Formats: sequence, C-alpha cells, structure tokens
Amino acid sequence: MKLNYFLAMLLFAGMALSLQSCLKDKCQREVSYIRIDPVFKTLNEIHNGTAVVEGPRVLKAPGQIYFYNNFIFINEKREGIHVIDNADPANPQNISFINIPGNEDLAIRNGVLYANTYIDLLAIDLMNYQVVGRVESVFPPLWEDIQNNQVAVYYQETPVTEEMDCETFSTLYKSGDILYWGGPMMLEDLAIAVDHSSSSAGGIAGSGIGGSMARFTVASDYLYVIDKSSLKVFDLSQPNQPSQASTVDIGWGIETIFPFEDKLFIGSNSGMFVFDNSNPTQPTMLSTFAHARACDPVYVNDNYAYVTLRSGSACEGFNNQLDLIDITNITAPVLVKSFPMDNPHGLSIKDNDLLLCEGDFGLKSFDVSDPLTLGDHLLDHVKGLHAFDVIALPGQQNVALVIGEDGFYQYNFDDPSDLKLLSKILVSK
Repeated sequence: MKLNYFLAMLLFAGMALSLQSCLKDKCQREVSYIRIDPVFKTLNEIHNGTAVVEGPRVLKAPGQIYFYNNFIFINEKREGIHVIDNADPANPQNISFINIPGNEDLAIRNGVLYANTYIDLLAIDLMNYQVVGRVESVFPPLWEDIQNNQVAVYYQETPVTEEMDCETFSTLYKSGDILYWGGPMMLEDLAIAVDHSSSSAGGIAGSGIGGSMARFTVASDYLYVIDKSSLKVFDLSQPNQPSQASTVDIGWGIETIFPFEDKLFIGSNSGMFVFDNSNPTQPTMLSTFAHARACDPVYVNDNYAYVTLRSGSACEGFNNQLDLIDITNITAPVLVKSFPMDNPHGLSIKDNDLLLCEGDFGLKSFDVSDPLTLGDHLLDHVKGLHAFDVIALPGQQNVALVIGEDGFYQYNFDDPSDLKLLSKILVSK
C-alpha cells in the first residue's frame, strides 16, 4: 500500500514538473522593449565643460522653448540650445547653436542665459556667448558612482526585440504602451528617464518667457529651479556670478514651476503646490491641491489655476482632463470643474484665448471669457502635429509658439476660431 502511494506521488510530481515546463514554454514569447542604460561622466569632465557657439543645427530632439527679445531659444535635449531670430514670425531664421553638453533647461534675464550642463549651472553672456559664471554640482545626478568619481548624467535608450520568459518579462517597466528595462536603476529614476516632459515668467523685469512645462524660471533678481524633490533659489543680483541662496524641500515628483505675481505655482505628479514668494530667498508654502497621479503643468490667470492631467506618461496617470481651480482664497484652492481632453500637455492664455497642446492630438483653442464653460467653447482644433508646449507671445501680435516632437510651429490667433499657420521648422530625422 505504501509502495503504491509512493509511486503515485512520483507520478504526480512528474506530471507537475511536466506541466510547469509546459507553462514555461508557453510563457516564452517575443518581446519588443526599450533598454535603458546609464551614461556616466566624471566630475572633472562636467566641471571643465563649457558652452561653445556654432553654426545653426537642424532640430532633432527639441525640448524646452523660451522667448526673449524677438529671439526663440529651443533646447536640443542634452546637447545645447538652438537660437532662432524671430523678428518675422512668418520667416524665422535659425542662426546659431549653443553647444552645451547635458543641457535640458534654460532661463534668461538681462542678456544672461542661465542653463544647466549636466549637474552644473552656467551663466552665458548673450552678447558674445561666453561663459561668465558657473555654480558646480547644484543639481542632483541621476546616479552616483562614488568609487570611480563619476555620475550618471542621462539614460541611453536602445530598442530591443528578443525572446523572453515570464520571470524576465515581469522586470520590465511599462509607460503607456511602451515597455522599458532599466537594469539596476531604481524605478523612480527610470520613470524620469522615460518621461520626456521638463513656467511662464510673464516677461518680468527683463526676463524672457518660458513654457508651462519649464523647470527654470526667473522672477525679479532670482532664478528658481526645481529638481526631483526640491526648489533651488539662485541670487542673480550679480548676473555673472549666480549664487545659491536657498533650497526648499517639497517632495518627490515635482515637475513644473509657474510664477504669478508674488506667488510660485509648482506642479507635481500628485498635485499643485502654492508658495508665497514675497521673500524671494525663502518661499513658504501657502497651500496644496491634490489630484490623481498624473503629470500636470500649471498655468495661472486671474483667479484661476489651469492644471492639465494626462495619461500615458511616466506619472502613470489615467486621466485626460483640464482642471479649473479657484484660487481666490490662495490658502484653500478649490476644484471648480474638470473638462475632458484628449491628452493635454502645456498651455498658455492671452486675454480670453486659451491655447492647449494635446500631444499627438494637436493644438486647440478655447474661449475662456467664462472659465466655467470653457468646455463648451472649443474654437479650433489643429491636427496633424505633435504639440508639447505653447507660448502666447506678449504685445499686440497674437502669435503662438508651439513645440513638439516633430518640430517648431508658429500660429496666428487674431481669430482664435481659425488658427493660421505662419511658419514651421521641422525635425530632421
């Protein structure tokens, strides 16, 4: 009897192993994903790097956009900044390129360009494009290899298609419909790496105007920069010698910054933070507004903050909407209404016209003379372009600067119900 039981157990174990092997075979499949590998630089390489002005380059991977004195500055991700003469928006001239290794963000005040080169901050005189100041190691690296005196400065993306089993497949990170593998990197860093998303300065005192997706902004004599979890304040009273005045810890996931009057509005993947900036070196938190997890640029106009939430990003959001938040009581922001959208990114407002970037769904214009009913007043929808961020230029000309993965566009919105394309500079593949 015991022998029969033992044989039965052996038979059951054999069947289980066979079934397990069969399941493993069935789990084997061909998988396409993006492998992300860290790229390292030594601290000496970074600190000895500089900015060099060159002849114009074609756009390949445009990032942040900035307007200053009829010139447009477009970041080429991790490579530098395109300089566009925009005296005639219908005929913009790509005149030069500022080669700045590792650059991703910028802001300008009184003829001085402030830009990051990996983890350092540079001050560049726009009269001669010479580096006139540097602050070392002010931005946190993605990864630090102390033993070899080097830091990870960005992630290299490589498309891969291969056979993969279930166990390996479970280690992949998903953003939207794309799979990623990040090796030993933490998921928080990987999320930042796969989200290519990086304020509108409002033209304050000689500063330029950035988009609503910006991470650098200038207000008065100070530069404000956000990183993973903090707000850094730099004193620009000596323009060629920026100095770090303070650091304000905020929390993980902060993304964008927008100055409005004596306030700073900071967007994060979990909500909006409002800071009192009446003491520029010591911004103090006034209030927060929490929302579902999503990437969210913030734009402020009069008594309302406009916040876009979108899906398909590293923020793992599932909402596609424009939130209207009443900030009349700045210490207690209140959600008034949410308007469904396609995939909203950056936005800008001039007078009663709201311009909204919808990613692969193009560019929209709305009448916001009554913000509570903006969802009923879609005026125009331009399709066939990727729209990441937009700046409505100040002054009498109703011109919108639009940047996206496929290039740089300018639209006239004298009649916001009929957006007219003025010019475009397309990305060169």
